[in-house]
Amino acid sequence: MKIGILTFHYSNHNFGAVLQAYSLYKSIESLGHQAYIINFEPEADTIKDRLIAYLIKILGYQFEKFRKEHFPNMLMKTITEEELKGLNNVLDAFVVGSDQVWRYKGNKKLLCTYFFDFVDDEKRKISYAASFGIDKWEANEEISTEISRLIKRFQAVSVREESGVTICRENFGVNAVKVLDPTLLVDRSCFDELIKNTAQNESRNYLAYMLLDETKQNETYFRKFALEKKLKFISIKGKRISRSKNLFYYNHISKWLYYLKHANLVVTDSFHCVVFSIIFRKRFICLANNKRGTTRLLNLLKILNLEKYYFLGLKDFEENYEDEPIDYDSVASILESEKRKSIEFLKTNLT
Repeated sequence: MKIGILTFHYSNHNFGAVLQAYSLYKSIESLGHQAYIINFEPEADTIKDRLIAYLIKILGYQFEKFRKEHFPNMLMKTITEEELKGLNNVLDAFVVGSDQVWRYKGNKKLLCTYFFDFVDDEKRKISYAASFGIDKWEANEEISTEISRLIKRFQAVSVREESGVTICRENFGVNAVKVLDPTLLVDRSCFDELIKNTAQNESRNYLAYMLLDETKQNETYFRKFALEKKLKFISIKGKRISRSKNLFYYNHISKWLYYLKHANLVVTDSFHCVVFSIIFRKRFICLANNKRGTTRLLNLLKILNLEKYYFLGLKDFEENYEDEPIDYDSVASILESEKRKSIEFLKTNLT
């Protein structure tokens, strides 16, 4: 089958967003289908927002380079409703996810698009590891009624968090299943392959640092922490050009992966930074980020019995951090079981 994936693949600064799209693409192709990325990139509403988006696109040009290299089946850019509807003539089935594609506050105007309002009734529609981002549904009754109508057209619904299962059941009357983030479906060798031609000269042991919402206090604290541990401090986002605007010349995705793979310790508040720390069997420190939503992180860490590496802030970290290795053999055993169930969901619902 020709299967279209609708997700947040278009980011020019979010490493995880692009890598989860890549992973779902690879997973679907491994099942014998032709996977296509639906190249839907919403336009910003205001001139100011468009200028910011354009600036980030320039700073994150390496992301576009990655997409060109690793998404050979990228459909022509679609913007309008008519262009999206035209995909019914090209594709046999549609998959939405992963990532926070169903978070209302972050996607208000286009929410119905990510519930496939443009897809014909007779076309197969499923979600894979779609996330609401938080524990509770945020929209009003009118919008909820429309979303309930749309999601009931899906042949199968899977979400990334247990709270998503509850939202689907209590708000929309739909039974959903919980599955793994797609980055945890593909074999680690896929990411090793992305890194293999990445030349780096880091001979020293180092702490890989990446907070999505950085503060000077946190950075200063962990620079000192790295020094105490005799580790070099490396900010793995890229080269900072503005602290006030939190802007960077972003690293290529393969370089970001390289830094995680070879780190002695990772400090982050990013879901996918934690995921790749787990994939590469790295020690990590995860700080809570309430602004971005903590549900997805806590859900994953609880499944893998890794909650002790999650901290509410610096005070919590200072009081409760234990400097000890992670039992990754136990983690791998749990992951393997979850992975089988997740792949079976795709197999069963894409036939």
